[in-house]
Amino acid sequence: MSSSKVIIRFLNIAVILLCAPIFWMAFNEGGKWIGLTKVPVEVVGTGSMYPSLFWDQSEGGPENFTLAPIAEFRTTPLMYRRFAGITFLGQTYFRRPLAYGDLVTFASATTRNILAQEGKNPQSGFIKRIIGVPGDTIELRDGYVLKNGTPLPEPYINTPRSTYGGSTLPDCRPLQVGPGQYFVLGDNRKVSSDSRFELGLVSDQDISFILPYSEQSSYQSLWRDPSRDQELVGTPTLNTNEFYRYLTNLRPTPKLSQSSARRAQALLTNPKTTYSMEQAILEVGYSNVILGEFITYGHYSAEELYQNLLSQSNTAQQLKNSDYDDIGLAIKTGEVNGCPTQIIVGHLGGYLPATYEASVVESWQKSKDSLISVLASWEKGVEYNQLDQSKLTELLVLLRRRLALAEEVLSVMSRREWLSDTQKAKISADQQDAERINQLANELNQE
Repeated sequence: MSSSKVIIRFLNIAVILLCAPIFWMAFNEGGKWIGLTKVPVEVVGTGSMYPSLFWDQSEGGPENFTLAPIAEFRTTPLMYRRFAGITFLGQTYFRRPLAYGDLVTFASATTRNILAQEGKNPQSGFIKRIIGVPGDTIELRDGYVLKNGTPLPEPYINTPRSTYGGSTLPDCRPLQVGPGQYFVLGDNRKVSSDSRFELGLVSDQDISFILPYSEQSSYQSLWRDPSRDQELVGTPTLNTNEFYRYLTNLRPTPKLSQSSARRAQALLTNPKTTYSMEQAILEVGYSNVILGEFITYGHYSAEELYQNLLSQSNTAQQLKNSDYDDIGLAIKTGEVNGCPTQIIVGHLGGYLPATYEASVVESWQKSKDSLISVLASWEKGVEYNQLDQSKLTELLVLLRRRLALAEEVLSVMSRREWLSDTQKAKISADQQDAERINQLANELNQE
């Protein structure tokens, strides 16, 4: 072989060696662009996809990115870019299909509006899981997802039986997914803003990245065993004793638990019931000066219910009101218009020391002093036979009764107690006694 040929062959090999990395980089970047190679996609730790993706403490989750190492695939999952595809002779190529269970990221005018309302970066987009594809019928019932009438086994969700309806898709209302649209949910259903709410269905054209369900093996060690989820059908989801532990300023009281159970059953049977809180409390034999009630529908853990009640200003004021001492909670489950429903009713009771104006107390004191003096004067009349003794006896009985009432009222006021219904009735009748005393006194004075 001539030296010139050797040189040419050497140059060819050199060119190939030099160009190979360039060709490989071009192929690799091209593969990323058309969705053949995974790329890292940064997501925020808001918790909607927990436990697969991380949930930061700053967003109410159990993990702290700054203190503990979080696996990279949980903060920046590797996903395929959703290439628009190449259309040739009516057929689109290199357009990856979407299916149930796939993780997808997407952005739209709706996501930007939601994120802006939440004070987050409007451009960050969402990441959710596809639950329904075009043609599927989705229904949410008793905390479960029914796809085409069959409950879904969902190992990836944070807690079982935790999918309840929202503003766009309420419970027990089937929804058929239309062409080019997808029904998506977060895995952490209690904190996820998804197709149940303002987001609604997601358009195919808004989806930018995808991780097929079949390629999510790295997350499966974080998932649950859903095989016994159906055993929870129709059962309460709230542990009342655990809930009470959040309310250190209140003591659980059996009678209020009984009254709240009666009220809950009445409301579950008829939301417009005339059976009131006061009636329920009276029937169980509980009495106190201050009474309160809170009502909520839905399924909660103890912590979720506590946080939910605190987010409502009126209920938060009740729970934090130091005037309340007692609490009773009841959970009732049943069906309303064919839809499984849970209602939670809480009854509160407490004692607030009574306060009376000084002028009122002074008036009763003057009445007492006057009655003592008048009574002593008429008691001397027993010695005078010329007086009608039957009238005098009636007069003395009435005077002593009025005096006893004045002493009783003053004693209650000094202890800052509230007048009972019986005492109020006595005060109302006292005016008739006063009128009869004046009549008898006038008649006796004329004798």
